[in-house]
Amino acid sequence: MNPIFLGFFISLLGSLPLGYINVVGLQILLQQGIISHVLFVFGIVVIQFFMLKSVSIGAKWLVKQKNLMLFIDVFTVLFFALLSYYFFTNYNVTSSSLSQFPLSSYPFLLGLFLNVLNFIQWPYWAGIFIYLFRTKKLNPNKHNNSIFIVGVLVGTFTGMLVFAHTSHFFIQQSDFKINAYFNSIFAVLFLGLTLMQCFKLVVNYKKRINAKRDSLL
Repeated sequence: MNPIFLGFFISLLGSLPLGYINVVGLQILLQQGIISHVLFVFGIVVIQFFMLKSVSIGAKWLVKQKNLMLFIDVFTVLFFALLSYYFFTNYNVTSSSLSQFPLSSYPFLLGLFLNVLNFIQWPYWAGIFIYLFRTKKLNPNKHNNSIFIVGVLVGTFTGMLVFAHTSHFFIQQSDFKINAYFNSIFAVLFLGLTLMQCFKLVVNYKKRINAKRDSLL
């Protein structure tokens, strides 16, 4: 498959499911309009570009850094837990807590900020690159990597737009006043993400313990 289409489909499928960045994007679309939402997505894509360029070069090194992977997992748990606590404590506030965030008036900067803190994408894309290199679905040269990354960025941009505008359409059709429930949605979403990351952290820790035990036998 052409690298640009390969990157596009992998990224599109990854950006369509419900996630906190997609929910933030939907809220921006509902409250600030299309232009603000596009600027937000551009912010996401800019950070993703630099992340992908770095990961494509150092994928094998990155996945071998067990302590770094542990730090990413712990940071992600704390980050999600903090956000969940914040939205739970503001669940009964009539105005959205996101609108009170200083960067909410600057959607492009908000996109940059949120994706800079999205550390979990580093090991995810490192695994994708290693799999594609090993299975020879992607030739590990600079030209092919660049084309693949372009496809990924277009896929992310398209997927986030499709998610937000499709959700917007159904909300309008159902006349559902979702703005009143955004804090509760974010609180439950981040709580779920926290529990998922805790489970992942425990599983990875057990794997490390078992690997050390096996190496001593």
